[in-house]
Amino acid sequence: MAWIWMLSVAGAVLLWAVSLGRILSSPAPYSLPPSPRFLPPLGDRRSRNVLLVLAHPDDESMFFTPTILFLKSKGHSIHVLCMSLGNADGLGDTRKEELYDACATLKIPAEQVSVLDHQKLQDGFHQKWDHGLLAELTMEQIQLWDIDTIVTFDSYGVSGHPNHRDVHHGICKLLHENQRGNIEAWELV
Repeated sequence: MAWIWMLSVAGAVLLWAVSLGRILSSPAPYSLPPSPRFLPPLGDRRSRNVLLVLAHPDDESMFFTPTILFLKSKGHSIHVLCMSLGNADGLGDTRKEELYDACATLKIPAEQVSVLDHQKLQDGFHQKWDHGLLAELTMEQIQLWDIDTIVTFDSYGVSGHPNHRDVHHGICKLLHENQRGNIEAWELV
């Protein structure tokens, strides 16, 4: 019985080591400015239009639920942009529906949720997503919903998933190219 436990621990350590190696060996072409613009205290009473930018359905539940609940409790309007169906295992349609269900539970109206199925943004550890395309698609949603605040992954993608990291770098590209400076961004750390 002890060998099963030891095998499980060894597998977890190996997975962690491989993930850490991938994270540390990947170049980061974009990074947040040295002094990123953080939101003023949320007690300022100004209601914000917040865009949560995800890579896959389930990211909202796995990583962002506490943030969503906090922002909702302060009266901010939450919009969700999910860059893919999460179809790596052929369950994209199911995962999309689960995202809409999760958003309904979190009191985010379905009309404030957008799930993309772009040919160049398919789920997978070996799928490289174009940061310019991510920035462009995000900017379309910003303009559509009059967004002033973005919340997304940190540079390591929280879990190290390459698609999460690409989303982060796409948002950094958008921020660097946004001449008006009217969009603030938070990253989950």
